[in-house]
Amino acid sequence: MQVFVEAVGVLAPGMPDWAHAQAVLAGRLPFVATPLAVPAPASLAAAERRRSSPTVRLAIAAAEQALQQTPIAAPEMAMVFSSYEAAGVITHQLCEALAGSREVSPTQFHNAVHNAPSGYYSIAMHAQLAANSVCKGPWSFAAGLLDAAANAVADQLPVLYVCYDSPLPPPLVNVMPVLASSAIALVLTPARTPRSLAGWQLALEPSTQTTAWPAWMPPSWQANASARGFAALTTLIPGAAERVALPLSPELQLRVSRC
Repeated sequence: MQVFVEAVGVLAPGMPDWAHAQAVLAGRLPFVATPLAVPAPASLAAAERRRSSPTVRLAIAAAEQALQQTPIAAPEMAMVFSSYEAAGVITHQLCEALAGSREVSPTQFHNAVHNAPSGYYSIAMHAQLAANSVCKGPWSFAAGLLDAAANAVADQLPVLYVCYDSPLPPPLVNVMPVLASSAIALVLTPARTPRSLAGWQLALEPSTQTTAWPAWMPPSWQANASARGFAALTTLIPGAAERVALPLSPELQLRVSRC
């Protein structure tokens, strides 16, 4: 299956955008894990920003970066959002409420669902095409990318793919140790355009070994499903990796080859 990468958005500590991430991945710039500023998506009205969760704002801010690099309008794209745990601190707050007063805030409740980021995005952008929310634990990046690519090829439409993770508080962090925010947004098209950064050939294959993390990446990112996406981004850089394997399950991996 072949798709083409039209645009990229990146948000992570030390990587405020794709240009900065590209320099790090190409070895032109040393990685420095500077704190990530709290995103404030321009597409969300002030009232919506106040009501939304940090995870929602992270995902939409990464998507906005990608949209700035393509003339394809948001309403013309289908959407796939994926995350290891898409509600973050909101899940913890709901658990505290249920363990205490049992009075759950309606705002917290609607932010707790896994498709809250895609819901906020689709409303803000007037995007009415299909929107999928994917969760496959630590394998969520590969699972979401496979879904987005399949949608692009099957429907012959551009697809916005966003994978994101935000920190969890204790005690949830003891089970799911997401310690840092990271997000990657991609605009995928079924055919090459003048703006295509590269083509990707995707193939499923048996998992042969544990995929190593890049040397520059802090260990604190290794619980983030979205952090696996940085390996795929290296294939967009001329002279860098031509192919990478992304874990999809204990038995399978998704082979991403530049074409």
